[in-house]
Amino acid sequence: MKKIIFKTIVCVSFVAALTGCSSDDEPEIQAPTVTSETTLENVEITYTTIEIQGKVSSDGGSEIISRGVCWSSSQNPTVDDNKTTEASNTFTSTIENLDANTTYYFRVYATNSGGTSYGTQQSFNTSSLDGTMWDFELVYNNGQISHGDVTFYPNGTTLYDEPSDPGTYTSYGTWSLTGNTLTYILDSSSTNPYYEFTGAITGQTMSGTFTHYNGTQNWSATEYP
Repeated sequence: MKKIIFKTIVCVSFVAALTGCSSDDEPEIQAPTVTSETTLENVEITYTTIEIQGKVSSDGGSEIISRGVCWSSSQNPTVDDNKTTEASNTFTSTIENLDANTTYYFRVYATNSGGTSYGTQQSFNTSSLDGTMWDFELVYNNGQISHGDVTFYPNGTTLYDEPSDPGTYTSYGTWSLTGNTLTYILDSSSTNPYYEFTGAITGQTMSGTFTHYNGTQNWSATEYP
């Protein structure tokens, strides 16, 4: 009877020892480590897009489930806000459909079975129309095409000047931007009737329609370097 009890104790102790060793040998899973190589010097920005570079430098001992960039117009964005999903551990995310002249906050993220980790928060501003000059192409219903250089001043005023006849058709006006929708009004004068432009900014271009005494017609614009 004593031998049976002794053998039972020895077996239980042996199994416990094996179980303990097996548990101790399993590596502890950590959340991933992520970084961003994007700086103010190398960030790619337009009026409606920003590119953020990201890298998963450590998987934390477990397969990466998802990675990318999360962003918001509020600080400390998470994956519950807007986010991209990338396939590679080194990536560049193009964030689209942003509003011009707006501050956005970004964090690189990665998720494994141990959880989600975030990189250092970064903030960048989309481009502003303030002080820029654009080449406007006006396409009339009769097939006529004309060009005008339009300068958008920070105080909400504009200067229009046709490059083919500098100073001849100079006109002043006003502009406003709601989200990415531009409203630009050319003041009426003895040489130029009243023009009202509406349109949208996408990337580095603008397009829309304008109205004057001959009805509604089309325009597009590109920014001068």
